[in-house]
Amino acid sequence: MVKVVTDSTCDIPLEIARQLSITIVPLYIQIGAETYRDGVDLKPDRVYHELVHGQGLPKTSVPSPGDFVTVYNNLAAETDEIISIHLSLGYSGTHDVAKLAQSYIGGKCRVEVVDSNSVSVGLGLIVIAAARAAQEGKNLDQILDIIHQTVSRSRMFGKVDNFAYLFKGKRFRLTRGLILLGKISMALGIKLLGEVYDGGKIRSPMLLIGRTMALNRLRRWAESFPGVKEIAIAYSTVIDEAEMLAERLEPILSREHILITRLGCVTSTYVGPGTLVIALI
Repeated sequence: MVKVVTDSTCDIPLEIARQLSITIVPLYIQIGAETYRDGVDLKPDRVYHELVHGQGLPKTSVPSPGDFVTVYNNLAAETDEIISIHLSLGYSGTHDVAKLAQSYIGGKCRVEVVDSNSVSVGLGLIVIAAARAAQEGKNLDQILDIIHQTVSRSRMFGKVDNFAYLFKGKRFRLTRGLILLGKISMALGIKLLGEVYDGGKIRSPMLLIGRTMALNRLRRWAESFPGVKEIAIAYSTVIDEAEMLAERLEPILSREHILITRLGCVTSTYVGPGTLVIALI
């Protein structure tokens, strides 16, 4: 059976990763003089405490080539086909590190490294689709086709309560117009929404006052795409907002196909408290 590998920015709940035999390679986060593995040694609550009360943003770094080589070698004892799906190059060099590790494996196992062109639950839905295909017995080339189809039709939208984290984090490609909107949202204390695409670009930005208007806007975005098969919602600090959004989306898709999860440590670092992300395929 094909084995599926991804990184910790996928924000897939650990129980789902276990059920689907997904191997997650953690990125690293530095807080002060200490370095932690995302989701292993560090949980999101600590990150949010540092964001609000710390002296500066935590720093993140990619896994080492050795981290990937170890994972690939361990899995090569069970399979001769591995697919490794990662966050977009627009956010991080993780994909390139995985490619480097791939070159060390040689001919003992075929390893394919894929740029998802996404992050968080956008990446997560792509990885889950690949893992389900693997469990159905599809081969590596068939799974690659499924991934490319899924990447092309996936969409991701988000709401941030504090634009400062996007601006300071420097992981999103912000235009001058978007920076101006973000500063207005900060000055007025209102929410900034938009579609995240192409590895960190943001389009269709808008300012909305209040939770209800923001959730309704996210619902309307989801409604505008026909044939949605899966939806994932990731929250930073307010799970009630995720549940409320899921209720609004049930006329579009049954609840069993709507996943709610929490943003992980790395993704949380760059979006801050009060953020809500929705991905659909």
